[in-house]
Amino acid sequence: MPSPLLLLALAASQPTGAIGYLNAGELLERCTATSAPDLSYCFAYVTGVHDSVKAYEAWLAMQEYCLPLATPQGDLRRAFIEYMAGHPGDRSGEAASVVIVALKARYDCEPDAVPEP
Repeated sequence: MPSPLLLLALAASQPTGAIGYLNAGELLERCTATSAPDLSYCFAYVTGVHDSVKAYEAWLAMQEYCLPLATPQGDLRRAFIEYMAGHPGDRSGEAASVVIVALKARYDCEPDAVPEP
């Protein structure tokens, strides 16, 4: 399975909308809007990506990121918005891939402790 960074790079090289239904810039507009429908769309999209990643992690026995238990949905939205603020060049990337990269950046898993000999 390709890494999220590879998917992001592939999406950025395609015309807008060529991969997926939504690019990250379009999702960012919804996530920073003030209307209830746009904000609801944002929360549903970001948490849907998160839920899908968790399902694939279980299926593939791997971890993309380590979200603390009971993390509010608002934190996922903030992670995406803050990531986009620091990476405006990712606006044309496929939205779901950029959400994954943002969550990986915010909730990176600590490396496993190496047992001492």
